[in-house]
Amino acid sequence: MSDSPRESVPVLELEGLVVRYGRFTALQGLDARFQGGSLGLLGPNGAGKSSLLRAILGLIRPARGSIRVLGRDLRRGGAALRRRVGYMPERDSWIGGVSGVAGLAHLAEISGLRRDDAMIRAHDVLHFTGLAEERYRPVATYSVGMRQRYKLAAALVHDPDVLFLDEPTNGMDPRGRVRMLELVDRVRREHGIHLIVASHLLPDVERLCDEVWVLDAGRLRMADTLERLTAEARGAKRVRLPAAAAARALAEAAGREGFEVQEGERAAEVILSRPDREVEAREVFRLARRLGLEVHGLKPAARSLEQAFVEVLEGDG
Repeated sequence: MSDSPRESVPVLELEGLVVRYGRFTALQGLDARFQGGSLGLLGPNGAGKSSLLRAILGLIRPARGSIRVLGRDLRRGGAALRRRVGYMPERDSWIGGVSGVAGLAHLAEISGLRRDDAMIRAHDVLHFTGLAEERYRPVATYSVGMRQRYKLAAALVHDPDVLFLDEPTNGMDPRGRVRMLELVDRVRREHGIHLIVASHLLPDVERLCDEVWVLDAGRLRMADTLERLTAEARGAKRVRLPAAAAARALAEAAGREGFEVQEGERAAEVILSRPDREVEAREVFRLARRLGLEVHGLKPAARSLEQAFVEVLEGDG
């Protein structure tokens, strides 16, 4: 796989993008830019994630608006752009009746590689995805996890600059899911390929992505970095105490004083928040001192991507 540097132009730019199916509007005037790295597309069922992917890939024609991929307008450079992108669809996709290596070599050849180079490349990506020992078997005989990794190999066989993944861990068991996420992360880290991942599994997006777009009812509700989305939970503070009993005592006293209280990730930890304002460090220390408790740690409370996602959909993001 190539280690050449990738382009510095924005990977994806949308301007006023509208997609319709008859009278139904799937995407309602999206404006967004993805500079590069790894992007997660999130949203409930029917939010427009698949429609967005299909429009970007040129599989459906937008009713209005423009799409630029790697700085080129999709309307004028579609064929050339498709040689620079890889697509791993949600549904199974392979050439029936052929082995894994023969199917991949065919895909590489029609992408522009010479026959000998295409076969070498097919062997390389099957080795990368852990399917080297299964390369001569018909793909139809592969397990669910193997077919998912085969789809990843097919998306990589022509060495794309951008990789689109639609539910990459769909149907996989926990061990297979971990293996797939490790493979995709290697694609990003070791080979510099930009990722655009559509998934309903928020932990997958947290594991792979630097940036998140949240879609709902065809509208872009949020576009931000994962770090900023999960940085601070509205001024809440994470308080670490010497023991679980001390954390329980602080939690009970804080509840009586109007704090909102949550359990922390550890037994000796508690998260304090206010419904109307930020929690100040001095008031936490004052409360602990009154109770005769020693505070071992105090910092802003990070929230999970799931918490941020729910807040965005509820209109609080």
